[in-house]
Amino acid sequence: MTINLAEDAIHALNRAAAVAAREAAEATTPRHILAGAISQRDPVLLEALAALSLDLDALPEPMRDAPETYGGHLPFTSPAHEVLAAAIKASTAAGHDRTGSAHFLVGVATAGDEESRAVLEEWGMDGDALAAALAAQTDDDSDEPEAGGEGPDTAASDTPDVGAGSPAATIVTALLLALCLACAPDAPPDTPPGDDPVATPADGRVPGEDPFAATPADGPAPEIGPAPDDYTPTAAGAPSTDIWVGWLDRAADGTLSVRDLVNATDRDGYDNQPSFNPAGTAIYYTAGVDATQTETFRYRLDGGAVEQVTHSPDASEFSPTLIPGQDAFSAIHEVRGLQYLWRYGTDGSELGPIFATVEPVGYHAWADDRTAAMFVLGDPPTLQVGDALSGEVRTVAENPGRSIHRIPGTAGISFVRKVADGDWWIERLDPATGSTAPIAQTLPGREDYAWTPTGEILMGDGTALHAWTADAGWTGVAVPARDDAGDISRLAVSPDGSRIAMVRAR
Repeated sequence: MTINLAEDAIHALNRAAAVAAREAAEATTPRHILAGAISQRDPVLLEALAALSLDLDALPEPMRDAPETYGGHLPFTSPAHEVLAAAIKASTAAGHDRTGSAHFLVGVATAGDEESRAVLEEWGMDGDALAAALAAQTDDDSDEPEAGGEGPDTAASDTPDVGAGSPAATIVTALLLALCLACAPDAPPDTPPGDDPVATPADGRVPGEDPFAATPADGPAPEIGPAPDDYTPTAAGAPSTDIWVGWLDRAADGTLSVRDLVNATDRDGYDNQPSFNPAGTAIYYTAGVDATQTETFRYRLDGGAVEQVTHSPDASEFSPTLIPGQDAFSAIHEVRGLQYLWRYGTDGSELGPIFATVEPVGYHAWADDRTAAMFVLGDPPTLQVGDALSGEVRTVAENPGRSIHRIPGTAGISFVRKVADGDWWIERLDPATGSTAPIAQTLPGREDYAWTPTGEILMGDGTALHAWTADAGWTGVAVPARDDAGDISRLAVSPDGSRIAMVRAR
């Protein structure tokens, strides 16, 4: 899907986030997008509304008086994702080069939730009539990129002030993540096996060049001496587990269920910590190769082929995770009692440490293509945020759990904070500010979870699977009964939400 936003659309989405923040909402909804688009008062929209004899003053003042900007990070709700996708489709169908704030109203009318559509109905606005009025206008924007400039697939190529950290950059990043998760097709048929499309960096770096320096930005590469006398490799105590892969279905009422479960790793030993590649065609995971060592493996979803990716006889890898925008993945590199966040090519080549001063790292996730959130062992353990380009590392929380994830559609990170025994919470972290906020209490004693691209949280409890939403809390997810599969622990969901990987006791 081509994503090319006009300047007014960027500002409208910033306004929408500001309305959501003003209401202390946890996410941006279709009604917030509606208010942001109307408050932007783009001339194209005003002309179309005049043609339909619609009076802005007939709307409640909060709907037409959104603040101009918002500097934080708020996710989009699932209906808001659908509105944004519908807006882009509407602009394409009208033959417009870019999606403007006026198209957001068409998106709300065609794909909004009940609340937002009720606002339009009471106002007297018809989505088809607005789309026709917009299509009748001449798309004569004067700031179209000239020949030789960035093509139409570059988001907001015509938009000023999208530098790193600006409100515009924030909303563009959130929108791209949301729509890439919800709308992007799989890798092209001619993509070589094992490779994923590599995104163009958003901060001026040259495509094709290695974005990370050979030497970590926070210091020289660590010197790793002999192992302590009492050192026991982590793999020595690893349980026997399998990774089960199935389809994640959604009924018309939104209810989730799992079908066609297949044991992808059916063997005695440790097979764990699955993560999908961006195209959703393969799973990277950790596997024990003997009683003291693990390596990274890859499971092909199309035919079930299993490949060993890394071959590092002197070290073990854990938690392989694809790095956004790179043909590379990160993993915990355990060698002689030390645990660093390390980088590897998807061909298995060892690229070296990402941070030199952060150790021992237990688990991690990427907020974007340079920002990692890391669980660092200690007393107490801490959650630390590191910038791989600048080398800056900050401690943002204590007593986190091991399950850390990027929240779909945002640059935010979620983690489990273990407040006290029996009082564990999934929290949202803004990596830029370090601020946190609770999302949901975990199931009792459980800390492994995964997000769907539409915003549900999945978590296992014994052999049962549950889903959390803000509206319904925790509800059951139907999973085929298997006598040969034990309790569920770690989970992963493919970027398009169609596949699920579950680690289960053997």
